[in-house]
Amino acid sequence: MPKIILATIFLAAAVAASGSLSHHDNSSNCTVQAWVRAEDLAPERVSHGELRIKVLQAHCANSIASVALRLQLNEFGEVKHLREGAVIPEIQKSDNQTLPDDLISMGFWGGGSTNEVVYDYGPYDRAMSDPALWVVKAEERTAWSTETTLFENNPSFFRPLVKPFIVASPAVNYPPSFTNYRHNSFDLIQRHAYSDLGYHYIAVVNFTDGRTVDLRAGYTTFLPTSPKALATTTPFTWNTTFSETEGCHKDLPQTQKMPSGRERCLPADLRSVFIAEVTLEDGNAIQRGKPLKGRVAIHATNGSTKMSDVSVSFTNTKHQPWAVDRATTSGDPDFDGLLCQWSGMSSGIISVDPFSIVFKKKDDDDSSVWSYDYDSRYPSRRGPLTAAKPYLDFELPIPTTAVPNFSSYYSSIEAVLELSLSVIYSRDAADCISGANGLNKYDTFEEPEDERTADDVSKTEDGLWESYIAVGEPIQSQMLWRRMLHFKATVPLVVLGDISERPAQHYLTPGQPSPIILVSPADVVFPPVRPVITEEPLVNTSERLMRTDGTFDPIQSHRNFWNHTRLFTQDKAPDPAAHYNRGNYAGLLWKKKVVSEERGILSTIVQGEGKDSQHRFVVTP
Repeated sequence: MPKIILATIFLAAAVAASGSLSHHDNSSNCTVQAWVRAEDLAPERVSHGELRIKVLQAHCANSIASVALRLQLNEFGEVKHLREGAVIPEIQKSDNQTLPDDLISMGFWGGGSTNEVVYDYGPYDRAMSDPALWVVKAEERTAWSTETTLFENNPSFFRPLVKPFIVASPAVNYPPSFTNYRHNSFDLIQRHAYSDLGYHYIAVVNFTDGRTVDLRAGYTTFLPTSPKALATTTPFTWNTTFSETEGCHKDLPQTQKMPSGRERCLPADLRSVFIAEVTLEDGNAIQRGKPLKGRVAIHATNGSTKMSDVSVSFTNTKHQPWAVDRATTSGDPDFDGLLCQWSGMSSGIISVDPFSIVFKKKDDDDSSVWSYDYDSRYPSRRGPLTAAKPYLDFELPIPTTAVPNFSSYYSSIEAVLELSLSVIYSRDAADCISGANGLNKYDTFEEPEDERTADDVSKTEDGLWESYIAVGEPIQSQMLWRRMLHFKATVPLVVLGDISERPAQHYLTPGQPSPIILVSPADVVFPPVRPVITEEPLVNTSERLMRTDGTFDPIQSHRNFWNHTRLFTQDKAPDPAAHYNRGNYAGLLWKKKVVSEERGILSTIVQGEGKDSQHRFVVTP
């Protein structure tokens, strides 16, 4: 294995965290707390950090024999797929066709039509929790773990003690850690896949009586690099055809009603086909913090629909290749196509960016707010389309927190430019669809007759008499929303990490070394990775994924939605990934230390060997 020699260099701030535990038995009652503040990890870097240990009870000050610090990368994956040959029963009409009065009064399904068909969801719901039909599996993979003793020889903790450490990382790209939210379902779960990962600092506290406890002391992240060859500026062109968006549970009878009525009154083969030609000025490999500039032009065939407006937005998509592979090779070949769940990420890579308000001075502008709002994470632009101007020029600021494209063990993260197109169909088709779906006259929306007959010139002149219509744009019908179809298309993007002259290896490449945690700078031999996979007990996975207290029946689901007591008081199923990236972010605490020193709030205190610095190492034979 290669050795490294450490030399001083500054890097950006990284991560920290805290944990606590009450320890009880006949001889002691000790509460110990642990925090880590540290810089983020990156290839060929040594990140500096500090561990803080605090013992709350004075009589416990000498009860700790030693404290070690562990850092590990944990990855989690779970899946629910259909067994080979399993058949889910079809949903049949109920013998009792009486729609409950309370749902009619609330305007349930289709505007409260009394012609609503009632279905029996009992067999379908029971099938969702039948172990004879489904396979569930969940496991956690510890990609690597490194540990070193920081406090030893029975130190005295009459006051909190802080000990510095460093983490040396080899020339290997490990996955970035991002804020990830599990989609909590209060109803039954069909096909399902989920994954997460996190870098965790753990303080291993060894007591003098022989007991050992692990305290979560914080979490950090890893910042993978990208080779310089990818940072090109060659224009990129992509052609794609828009497809109509479909919601989840599209196989349920109630959700099939609208598409079937629309197809009868607005046949798909008579609609226009919309094709997007997207040009990106500087290519589709983008660097965080720089703008994405381009044009999207829409070409349409002749048909019964016409384009209205288009929007472009930068976002991430998450794929679950581990789950898909398990499902398709185990008898569920339709798993990927039928997987319907929320899989987007609500935020970007873990960083100090969201916490700008923490560093605000008292005399700063009071208008300063949290910078990590939705628009900064997923910037978008929208504009109208006309026959004279069937295109939209855009410039999107790519946030510095954008997640670089990366494939990890259980999932892959990709960036896309998402195109959303709204198209309009005729009033006659809208009236036909309303009738086809069994809506009565109280369920339709009347438009003034002149809105149907006015030409574009008249509508543009009307726009001049409205306060909020841009000059030169036509006024639109207030009921136009019910005559719209919505289509989507995507353009592949590659979000780059920091550009590196020397490409780093991917961590899943066989034979790669792993990071190592050290007390002080020294020659280092990186240990090889030895991943360990631990399968979750089946009973726990089943409790989480094979619920029996929900339903796909929209009638009962409607009641459940309003039953807030049930939604917020039900017992939570076990979740091995529940604590991923919870607690303190070590990088934020590290930056707070740096800023407080810069402002003279905290004088630098160095304990033990080494100084507060960042190191780069040089590989030697």
